[in-house]
Amino acid sequence: MAIARWHRLFGTASILGLAIAAQPAAAQDASGTPASRTGATQATTSTTQETVAGVNGAQDPSQAPSESDANADDIIVTGVRASLASAQSIKRNASQIVDSIVAEDIGKLPDNTVADALQRVTGVQVTRGAGEAGTVLIRGLPNVATVLNGREAFTGVGRGFALQDIPAELIAGVDVYKTSTPDLVEGGVAGLIDVRLRRPFDFAGSQVAASGRAVYSDQSKKWGYIGSGLVSQRWDTGIGEMGLLVAASYNKRLYQDQTAFDFVSSGTPIATPDTVGGLYTSGDRRRTALNASFQWRPNADVEFYADGVFTRYDNKIAVDFFIGLPKAGTLSNVVANTDYPLLAASSTTTNAYTLTSKQAYLNRTDNYQAVVGGKWTLGQAVLNTEVTYNYSKVPNRNAILDTSFNVPRLDVTYDVGGTPQVALTGADLTDPGIFTIRTLFDNNSLDTSEQIAWRNDLTIKPDSPVIQMLKIGTRYTHRNVRSQATASIPIGFPTAAGAPLSSIPGFASLSPGGLVKGALGIDRFVTADTGILLNDTDTIRTLFGQPTGPRAYEPNLAFFNGEDTYAFYGQVGYRFDLGGMVLDGVAGARVVNTVESLNGNGVSSKQNYLNVLPSINARLGLTDTLFLRAAAGKTVTRPEFGQLNPLITLVPSGATGTQQYIGTGSGGNPDLQPIRSTAYDASIEWYVARSTSLTAAGFYRDLSGYIQTYSQPENFGGSYLVNRPRNAGNGYLAGAEVAYQQFFDFLPGALSGLGVQLNGTYMDGKTDDPINGGKQRIVNVSHWAYNAVAIYEKYGVSARLAYNWRSSYVDSYNSGGVQASTILVDPVSRLDFSGSYSPTEWLTLTFDATNILDDVYHDRFKGKNSVTGLFYDSPRDTRTYDRTIQIGARVKF
Repeated sequence: MAIARWHRLFGTASILGLAIAAQPAAAQDASGTPASRTGATQATTSTTQETVAGVNGAQDPSQAPSESDANADDIIVTGVRASLASAQSIKRNASQIVDSIVAEDIGKLPDNTVADALQRVTGVQVTRGAGEAGTVLIRGLPNVATVLNGREAFTGVGRGFALQDIPAELIAGVDVYKTSTPDLVEGGVAGLIDVRLRRPFDFAGSQVAASGRAVYSDQSKKWGYIGSGLVSQRWDTGIGEMGLLVAASYNKRLYQDQTAFDFVSSGTPIATPDTVGGLYTSGDRRRTALNASFQWRPNADVEFYADGVFTRYDNKIAVDFFIGLPKAGTLSNVVANTDYPLLAASSTTTNAYTLTSKQAYLNRTDNYQAVVGGKWTLGQAVLNTEVTYNYSKVPNRNAILDTSFNVPRLDVTYDVGGTPQVALTGADLTDPGIFTIRTLFDNNSLDTSEQIAWRNDLTIKPDSPVIQMLKIGTRYTHRNVRSQATASIPIGFPTAAGAPLSSIPGFASLSPGGLVKGALGIDRFVTADTGILLNDTDTIRTLFGQPTGPRAYEPNLAFFNGEDTYAFYGQVGYRFDLGGMVLDGVAGARVVNTVESLNGNGVSSKQNYLNVLPSINARLGLTDTLFLRAAAGKTVTRPEFGQLNPLITLVPSGATGTQQYIGTGSGGNPDLQPIRSTAYDASIEWYVARSTSLTAAGFYRDLSGYIQTYSQPENFGGSYLVNRPRNAGNGYLAGAEVAYQQFFDFLPGALSGLGVQLNGTYMDGKTDDPINGGKQRIVNVSHWAYNAVAIYEKYGVSARLAYNWRSSYVDSYNSGGVQASTILVDPVSRLDFSGSYSPTEWLTLTFDATNILDDVYHDRFKGKNSVTGLFYDSPRDTRTYDRTIQIGARVKF
């Protein structure tokens, strides 16, 4: 009975595993969104990029500059210098406050994905997991609008596109808009990220390029590869000029994340962790991306175009879980923590019931975008119209098998440099004969989302020295979202005694080794075989007395959303000559009506709200190279569709085997309102030379209804601590940024190839604390962050050494359980290297290394608990990530 009780209680540790191991899948949603996710640039001249923006505001997708647009007399620069010069030109001439990344040549962006590249941008931070950058934050906030070539894009039921799904090889550049103009798509309180893909009229003639890289990951000890290709051609025909571009990329990466964890609950008289353990998350991730673009210019005044983008994400994940249960046996020798006497520092358990678990996942995301449009120039007016179709499909499947064994003695030290340490006596964890099959989880889900958008823009350039541009436009969208899933409930073995793991021949497998560099004290251990779990699931279902075949979706878990938006905007581009200085900018407003309907879990609701979003951006040219900017405006971010899901999942009290622990729950919130912000920005920018600049900016965001996920007591026939997204009230985000870049051309000889990029950000953000009153820090906001990049480019050699650092930040508040309510992440840093050598004009050899310093991630439970009122400070996670080396080549003809 004791074994059955403890496994019933702690078998639900696999629910914890679901949350942890599903991180790679979670990275596919839009909050990183991601948790959230446009013309092309050829970095050959400074003139090329100076037309991207300016007083005309954001660039229309059909108006990207091309190589052939450059003047024949321009000075030609190439490589990283050209990239920095082009990005600097975009920033200098934009009407908004914007930072850009420009790929200096096809396939030469030094990072693997858009998300990886964005971590170098001033004011941008990323979260990491599954061997890559995931959620992208602008100034600490995840509420980012994402567009491809100026068109809204999304992944699954999220609002944004998974930027890690876009390979760096396919992009021309990325623009990070920190202030808004009325013609930009609404939806980003934090800002907007515009990923610009290449188009055929970007090139003067034909273009063929290809690249390939082999990637070695040190924790998985396996090789992967990345390959890409691009073909583009322009023709003069009897009916005008035509261009066609096709680009493709394929990426296979074998990665491994490692984690040690420690979850403190309560006890008498000393709080002793309920679980302590570790896990290996091994992934076989494959990404496919296709981009096709057709342009037809019958004459100088008319252009038609069609663009298509397809991305696929496939990830086969195997999680090997070790779960120690210090209370599932005879607990003794509990030693109090000298700094926090209510916490245990160490303990001993005899006859300890212990678990391992194999958690296997098959995750897929398919995203499609198709666009048709046209542009007509009618004297001083330009009319643009286009229709965009988006479709996203996210099927996921997981199979989890828990196994148990008894350990004669389990000794645990709970905090050794931020990591727990475990010692087992009397049990061989590599012996399959000691393991018993206990619990099965057998789940699948399907999210789909479809959108049609129609946009019209009319731009007029009147003959006026003051009014440089008048622009009006409309945009209509219709989106349907559907989510279906099976219930994530444990299926216990039919008999209390369980069954030997040897019940299925070949079912036992051995985990990888070297968990968090040996810090946990646990190395290799037996779990179930991933292949049998995923490919022979019916055998396991039969063993558990379950029907064969996939489980049916639960009707009460399904939800369906419909959303229509109606937007109209108008803006004026202005210019004033003020005694030798020039004041220019854009002012106007965007008005958006949103109509939403929600059906799910017996709940039907509708919302209809109007947002009026005025904005003004101004730039004052003090000299030809020194500018002051100021901007103010209102922005809005709608809730994620998944956040609106009315489903609540409840776990009854006693789930950790302690009397003080109350029931827990999690779910969405159909009553969420949009986040609203009034934004104020100012900057000073000094452009010293073509690729040399010094800039500083200050910003303030007045936030209303900021959405945060936290737990609060609710009654469902009993008291439950329910974790769900909520509008947390009012708040603010304030900060400052500084950035400097330069090539030291004045140095002699080889030293003239040296360059540097430096940027830093300070932020302070708080919102209402709905639990304790007062204010609390905004989740994910680090007070300090900086990038330092050393560059060299000379004699065909190009190299970059980039260091990235951010200070401590809050991961979440009031997590379930009665450990401390706040999860606080230690400072995070990373050092990467990228190098190449071009022996000829058409061939470049490359070498890259990431995570060179092998930095370790730590976070902690810290603060007062909302249930007990006690203060805790105890370790939560220790994580290590792969270091990688990449060797490759690029060719261009």
